[in-house]
Amino acid sequence: MSSSSISDAGENQENRIKTDAPAHDAHHVDVRGLKMIPTIEFWQLFSLLGLLTGIGLMSINNIGNDAQALWSYYDDSSTPDSIQQRQLLHVSILSFMSFSGRLLSGVGSDIIVKKLHLSRFWCLFVSSGTFCIAQICGTQIENPNLLIFVSGTTGLAYGFLFGVFPSLVAEAFGINGLSQNWGWMTLSPVISGNVFNLLYGRIYDYHSVIKNGRRACPDGIECYRTAYWVTFGASLAGMLISLWSIRHDNVIKSRRRKAELEAVREA
Repeated sequence: MSSSSISDAGENQENRIKTDAPAHDAHHVDVRGLKMIPTIEFWQLFSLLGLLTGIGLMSINNIGNDAQALWSYYDDSSTPDSIQQRQLLHVSILSFMSFSGRLLSGVGSDIIVKKLHLSRFWCLFVSSGTFCIAQICGTQIENPNLLIFVSGTTGLAYGFLFGVFPSLVAEAFGINGLSQNWGWMTLSPVISGNVFNLLYGRIYDYHSVIKNGRRACPDGIECYRTAYWVTFGASLAGMLISLWSIRHDNVIKSRRRKAELEAVREA
């Protein structure tokens, strides 16, 4: 066999290992339940899911309050029924954009990994960036007719997050125990979701007054602006953690490919 044939065979083997590494790892790694806790990958994924989900849940649970505050301040003639219809509109926008985000992240993450040979964590970076845009909109939009940008970008980022995350868990810990491991991961929003929602509620209540036996906030965007600045900072933290995760993922995969190539050459 000529040296060029040996070189070509080695190169083909290297390309195959590079392309198939994520699938190979997902099928052969099998870490489940409490065994995940000591690993860096667990805390990396657990913190990212908790942080980003908490950001999304704050807007999802309180978009009705946003609409209530803006419409009451913007248009004195708004009736409770008209405001309720607009609140329902934002719920529909959140649902549709979340659905769209899940579709885009599912297809997009496969393209990123199989075609571009990049880390799937880039999808989380995109989700974090979209959350950043949503929070900026939340701090700046005073016209309630434009509140759709808050609900739309929030739904898109939230869907993008949940569309790709099960794949990240499967790559890190294996597909055989995915249902159990995913159950552990979904405990993370319990903490962050409550923290951000309590923060929003405290800020909203601080600006509210009791009127006709009901609590209402007459200050428009000031009723909740501070809460969105806090979650904007959390979104930036999510982007930084995502970038670190991309680097960490690349280092791990590079070491695995190097070890497999050395094993092939020795054989």
